[in-house]
Amino acid sequence: MQFKRIKILMLILFFLLDIFLLNWWRSGEVAQERVTDANTDIITEMKKQKIKLPRFGTSLHYSSYIAAQYANRDEMSLPAGLDISTSNHTNNVVAKFKRDVFKKNSTASNESVLATYSAGYRFNPVLTADKTNTDRVYSQSVEGLPVIAESGMITFQYNKSGKPVGFTKRQLVNVERLRDARATITEEDAIIALYRYNEIDSGDRLSKGYLSYDRTLTVNGYDIFLPVWAFEAYSGNEKYVLKINAFTGDNLSE
Repeated sequence: MQFKRIKILMLILFFLLDIFLLNWWRSGEVAQERVTDANTDIITEMKKQKIKLPRFGTSLHYSSYIAAQYANRDEMSLPAGLDISTSNHTNNVVAKFKRDVFKKNSTASNESVLATYSAGYRFNPVLTADKTNTDRVYSQSVEGLPVIAESGMITFQYNKSGKPVGFTKRQLVNVERLRDARATITEEDAIIALYRYNEIDSGDRLSKGYLSYDRTLTVNGYDIFLPVWAFEAYSGNEKYVLKINAFTGDNLSE
């Protein structure tokens, strides 16, 4: 008899638990719907203000904090065909291409050679767009993301004919992941954060966002990097890089 009562009590408890979990799940769904609706309203408001937005994504990404150190100039492996300049900064390589590196005015050849010198790096459209000259910026790829801090860049210089003449290189080494990856905010959420922080205004234009690593602080000889959403913004004749903390949504723009 006692066993029968316990069995009935357990069934009641399981039933109540199912109801609780169902209500909790539904409340989460409603909250997500409200967030989605709010985002849609803000995007509509931005378009009414003639703010030109990119074709943004709404997918979640996962990333983590990382720590890294600057590579010494002597640690960087460089292909042949360079004249290396001495520099006061031991973490920089300043190089000029020798004349025989490139074939006669062949764009395809130029790109092929650049790919050799930028191995481990990839073209960064945001940082390149922010330049006021013909330089092209490549970012070191770390944990699948480009680094937008100067400590992980190659900047190629070009002459008036559009031919690469040299580059400045910095590199990160001894990269360590500091914690397990966790979800970042979406590109859409980052755009809305920029609007709420008054970083973009009526008539402005925003580039596509790129999830990237940016330096935050230095601890025990290591630089600490966190994921950020990086955009190039255009306001009249001005342009500038905007950054949003991809974990918290805080404004990191300078």
